[in-house]
Amino acid sequence: MVRLALATVRARAVSFAGAFVALALGVGVIAMMILALWAVGTSVKSGPQRYADAPTVVTEPVVYRLTDGDDGDPREFPITRPGDLPAATVTALAKTGRTVEDRSFPARVADGPGDQVGHAWSAAAFTPYELAEGRAPRAADEIVVGGGDPSLVGDTVEVFVAGGVRHYKVVGVTELVRFENAVFFTDAEARRLSPGVQAVVAYGAPDRVRAAAPGTSVLTGDDRLFAEVDQEGGREQLLDAEGMAGTSLMIVAFVAVFVLVATFAFVVDQRRRELALFRSIGATPGQVRRMVITEALLLAAFASAVGCAIGSQGTAPLQHFMIDQGIAPGWFEIGFVWPPLIIAFAVGLFTALVGTAAVSWKAGRVKPAEALREATGKRRVLAPFRILTGLVLLALGLQQGASAMNNPLTAMSMQSFFPVPVLIVGACALLTPLLLRPVLFLASWPLSRLGAGAMIVREGVLFASRRTSSVAAPVVIAIGLGGALLTAPLAAGAAGNADLQAQTRADFTVVADDGATISPAAAQKVREVPGAEAAVLTFGELRLSGEHKRYIGTLSTWAVDPSALAATQSLKVDSGSLDRFGSDQLVLDKATADEFGMKVGDKVTAGLPDGTTTNLTVAALTGASVLGERGYVSADHAAGGEPSRIDVKVDEGADAAAVAAALRKAVAGQPAEVAPMDEYLDRMRAEKQDQAQLATRIVFGLAMGYALLSLANTLVMAAPGRRRELAGLNLTGATRRETLKFVGAETAVAVVAGGVLGAIAAGLVIVAQRAALTELADHFAFSVPWASIAGIAAVCGVVAVVVAVVATRFFLRGRLLDLVGKGE
Repeated sequence: MVRLALATVRARAVSFAGAFVALALGVGVIAMMILALWAVGTSVKSGPQRYADAPTVVTEPVVYRLTDGDDGDPREFPITRPGDLPAATVTALAKTGRTVEDRSFPARVADGPGDQVGHAWSAAAFTPYELAEGRAPRAADEIVVGGGDPSLVGDTVEVFVAGGVRHYKVVGVTELVRFENAVFFTDAEARRLSPGVQAVVAYGAPDRVRAAAPGTSVLTGDDRLFAEVDQEGGREQLLDAEGMAGTSLMIVAFVAVFVLVATFAFVVDQRRRELALFRSIGATPGQVRRMVITEALLLAAFASAVGCAIGSQGTAPLQHFMIDQGIAPGWFEIGFVWPPLIIAFAVGLFTALVGTAAVSWKAGRVKPAEALREATGKRRVLAPFRILTGLVLLALGLQQGASAMNNPLTAMSMQSFFPVPVLIVGACALLTPLLLRPVLFLASWPLSRLGAGAMIVREGVLFASRRTSSVAAPVVIAIGLGGALLTAPLAAGAAGNADLQAQTRADFTVVADDGATISPAAAQKVREVPGAEAAVLTFGELRLSGEHKRYIGTLSTWAVDPSALAATQSLKVDSGSLDRFGSDQLVLDKATADEFGMKVGDKVTAGLPDGTTTNLTVAALTGASVLGERGYVSADHAAGGEPSRIDVKVDEGADAAAVAAALRKAVAGQPAEVAPMDEYLDRMRAEKQDQAQLATRIVFGLAMGYALLSLANTLVMAAPGRRRELAGLNLTGATRRETLKFVGAETAVAVVAGGVLGAIAAGLVIVAQRAALTELADHFAFSVPWASIAGIAAVCGVVAVVVAVVATRFFLRGRLLDLVGKGE
């Protein structure tokens, strides 16, 4: 059986070439993405990172203890803003042996990362930092930049620190680390900028250290992780990389299966005479099925091996692309390991097996005499299994689209909404032979009025339904996914912007750079700007618990003055009232409240970021919003945090320009900008759309490439089987040039019909997304990227017509009488 399968693969090399290339490229991309996912998983470090070489770390309490809400087991949560150690404790610890005072404070080099943090250089002794260029700081005006560009050494730079701007000379840079972006000062300068000590690294005996620091957290071993800022080992920085790799993996697997199913189905249809001959000489249906599956597995084994080689070589460009586009952090590295390649190889074999399962069953049903009689005639082109699968996928896609209305935030993220276009477009592609005939009748109807030549084109398209549907199906995928994926970020951006516009009353916003904060002194100056009301917003996470300290959930919140919130925002209230919002009240969104089992009037205990607790009563629940899961507490519970945003409402009759000027003066020297609220929201919308469109272009680019490959493969496979037919057309009087025109016209009609079906599939997805987003924003307008969709259709048409004409011309070489007598 294996020898026979090898012989048939060699004999039909042209037919199998497209499947081989598609599977090799698919496995190549799958291998790259699995290697990337493997790198994401293995890059997340467990245990302490910054304090990896610190024997003992002493801090204020850094663990908040609750009991599990289900089984009552103890649970520990990190306190993200522990206070400074008392001076007496620092002095007592110094008597236990060698100690290093660890200070951490906001310090950002101009044009540097927003989350840069300042440390004393002595702290580098217990961290993984190593000088890559230059030397340690010695003078008060010298710094070392963590992970900085070596070209910075010797430059004098501006540093936002201690509420102002100071100039320092860069005397060194360190290697890049994953857990923070640091700026190192001399110990004396760090002490001057930040007198408080957040932690002490002690090298003495742990028992003596504990005795010297009662009431503190004395951390050793893995417990040192609780003193880290990043306690997830860099996982948050890798979420975008994980999402891109995972989504790309799904689309490649989906399209690869489709291409293989379409290819092998078309090959089996062309081989009916051959299969009938096998049956007539005694081959059983089971033997025929095994031969088809063996052919697929042989092809898949070779293609998967080639694909794994391609994937292993493509990881370096992928890594650079992900870092350059901000999808992955600068320290991310995709290495060569065997397990992902073995998985990719197995996926290739499994894909081939799945892709040929139904086809092999159909091949086994070929009957000798019946197949020989039907081989040249019209046959049913859609098996019941394919109809059932297509209908199931369509039903699932529509159900997923409808369910998005209950959770409209899923329609804001293509990563969450992605199953809807895949299921609906995939269903339409599977059902193309069933849906195509009425579309073809309409698309080709004008040809029936344009003379004999056009009539031949129309009848050829309608009669050769298998070939026509095989050409149209990839176009359905290209235009269906293209229309859905390219429209999705535009719709999400428009809905999100409309939702935010409807909820804001502010005229200006003061926004800190990514990862940075606004100093309390600058925030107070903003509050004092005449003619305006300012809502100072400080982010934090609350650990909510009920009776007996049973954990309810973690809520992301803004701490803000209640009256300022009412002046600058118009939240959508689902139940309760914002009039009740005061110092001991909590406002949260309804979806989170339902998840936590909370309602208006419920009382909870909130663990604040600094480790203190307070009792809160739920004052109001807000409706679905693009803001997502977010709550509000009084500014009294900011827990030592610094604001990252300040919304400002200009008083009636006040001069907006004067207010804007005063705001800019108030935050001068801060890593923040002042912007009109409308302008800021439009810019945020554009930035998010650009990020989303980058992701969708990557995903769609893979799908488009596969669709074009499948399209070209189908036309190349079809060309040798049409030699008799087209040679006969030549013998009846048509020139070879006219014959090629007929072929090109038939192909164009099939592409148009596929484009119509693809547009219908994309329309279903867009309608489903629009219906879901309407739950967030009542009125919003977005434009469908018609130019891009038309470009996709044009590319499909050009590729299809050119490949069809070139392949036909190649296989029509020779004398007409010889071609008429040639077999398939």
